[in-house]
Amino acid sequence: MRIGLIGDLEGETDAAVGCLRVLGERGDVEVAYQLGDLRFGMGADPEGYLAAIDSACDAYGLTLVCVPGNHEHWARLDAMWADPRSRSDDGSLLPLALAEHVSMVPRGHRWELGGRTFLALGSAPSINRHLLTEGVDWWPSEALLDEHVDAAIAGGHAEVMLTHDSPGSPYCVPEVEGILRGNVRHNPMGWPAASLAYADEGMTRLTRAVVGVQPLLLAHGHFHVAGEDRVRLPGAPHDTTVWSLAARQDPDTVRVLDLDTLTDPVD
Repeated sequence: MRIGLIGDLEGETDAAVGCLRVLGERGDVEVAYQLGDLRFGMGADPEGYLAAIDSACDAYGLTLVCVPGNHEHWARLDAMWADPRSRSDDGSLLPLALAEHVSMVPRGHRWELGGRTFLALGSAPSINRHLLTEGVDWWPSEALLDEHVDAAIAGGHAEVMLTHDSPGSPYCVPEVEGILRGNVRHNPMGWPAASLAYADEGMTRLTRAVVGVQPLLLAHGHFHVAGEDRVRLPGAPHDTTVWSLAARQDPDTVRVLDLDTLTDPVD
């Protein structure tokens, strides 16, 4: 079985439809996972954006499952998950149906597909928080909390882990490592110290979760760069493959994962 993986779409309709087209035209992918910053509920026409995505899914016979990023309308997500109908009998959050073919999974959601176990642990800190307005395009609940990490670790090993943020050094791909080193040494974007610390706090939490879960493969977005590496997590009996996906209309925003081999198939 093969699934699609899609990086950050950032509210761009053409990018979203284009990525779905790439997967749909293959003919061997029925489920795709979007790794955060869909920008659900945001932008000038959030309903039209979501409708275009849903229409593309319908046209290509795809189901799109989204992992939340930092750039989502978290107030809307929080309100939807506060509805008792969005909770299981034990109080845990359930996936949200955003449209007929599009859903959003909560942090810590687990499932099985194609004989593999999955864990989704979305969200991340917005390093540009100081440029955003709370309640308009930023919400505090974007952040991954220790309680999310503790619950993910308590759930045990998962073979495939889908996140928005990247694990930190030395467990990130070289392309992300370069960005992190640049922020420390030169800070080319001029991020305030408080913003860098906020981002680092979130990455530290995500890293703790990854070390605890010890996936065979981890795929993430957030950094808008494509990369791949194999790392050995502390105490793990196996290597972990890490994929970083690009963003928007970059060709490397889309990857295909063969669940039998946990590799990108060569067609």
